[in-house]
Amino acid sequence: MAHNILRTTTTRTTKNAVCLTSRASYSNRATSWFTRFLSPSEEKKLYLGITSSFREKLVEQSTKSSKTYSHIIEHALLSAKPNNTVSKTGMLSLARIEQLKVDLDTAGKQKDIAKLQQYESEMDLANLNAVTMYNRLIRAYLWSDSLEHAEQVLQTLQNRGLIPTTRSFTYLIQAHLKKDQLPQAKSLVQQMKHLSVHKLRNEFDYIIMLKYYKAAGDSHAIDFLWRELILHADTNKPNNALYNLYLEHLLSKPQETKPILQLTQYYTTHGQQPLQLHHYQTWMKATKLLADLDTHKAEHLLIHIIKKAPPKAGWDKAKDAISSIITSYINKDKELKALTFYYRLGKMGVPKQAFEPHTLQLVQTALENVERQDDKATLAELEGLVIAP
Repeated sequence: MAHNILRTTTTRTTKNAVCLTSRASYSNRATSWFTRFLSPSEEKKLYLGITSSFREKLVEQSTKSSKTYSHIIEHALLSAKPNNTVSKTGMLSLARIEQLKVDLDTAGKQKDIAKLQQYESEMDLANLNAVTMYNRLIRAYLWSDSLEHAEQVLQTLQNRGLIPTTRSFTYLIQAHLKKDQLPQAKSLVQQMKHLSVHKLRNEFDYIIMLKYYKAAGDSHAIDFLWRELILHADTNKPNNALYNLYLEHLLSKPQETKPILQLTQYYTTHGQQPLQLHHYQTWMKATKLLADLDTHKAEHLLIHIIKKAPPKAGWDKAKDAISSIITSYINKDKELKALTFYYRLGKMGVPKQAFEPHTLQLVQTALENVERQDDKATLAELEGLVIAP
């Protein structure tokens, strides 16, 4: 058996060798034929013909592949079903959108609900996806005293798959607070948190949320919101309305004076806007409260308030604060401080009628005491304090 296998293998190997030899011989004969019967020019012509045919076949195959791929792509595009969850681009021109802003504001101020409904239909039919425009529509409905229509706009936004912004909610929260509808306002606040759009962006939103937490009696939330505002004061600088809201909150619990001192220090450093009468009166209350706690800071605050006072503020609201500061200085045996404060107010143009009669009497008594001492050093110190800014 083994002997036969060896013989078969040998036979096959020999046959293969013969075949290879034959192929080599044929190859040599072919080469000899080309060399013998074709001139160089004929050989070149034959070569170009062969390569030209090859290129034509290659182009033909490539064209077939391209057509096949194109057909597949076209088929995929034509047979694909539209995705209704994808938000559509609005079909209103930029010029029309700009004009629509004016139209919405005008109709809102004129309380023309029919016009607003017409504009709302136009926006919906055009598949407008600019949420800011719907916020403008909400505000216009509220100007028209139509809270129901305004809330329907918010519902429409959500039904269309558009995400409302913080302003979408704060407009409506403000409207419910004006009507003392705290449960409805609370529901909107919860929706804001659920959609993660409760991050506030500007002064208006902070004011509305402070008012809401004040109405809800949530003191912790008010303090937290104020700290967040101050933390981002480089982009959201508090205005007088925000200062006033938080100050009123602090004054409602006068036993906690430290936050009032902190707010006072921050306000005198950063509060540069002219005050409205209501704000002016609130700060005067804070000044009177601080007079005994930290008289120097109370004085600094009062001077700052006077500089920012509204033109027709009058001096009646300032009398108590001025009297409290002078009285506090004298009770603490700081007559020089009291006199300096009195003279500094005079240099600022504060008239005599801004002082209570008993306050003027205290100032006169303090001045007589200083002059009676005939202490040149004390008089020099008083002169220096008066001249100092």
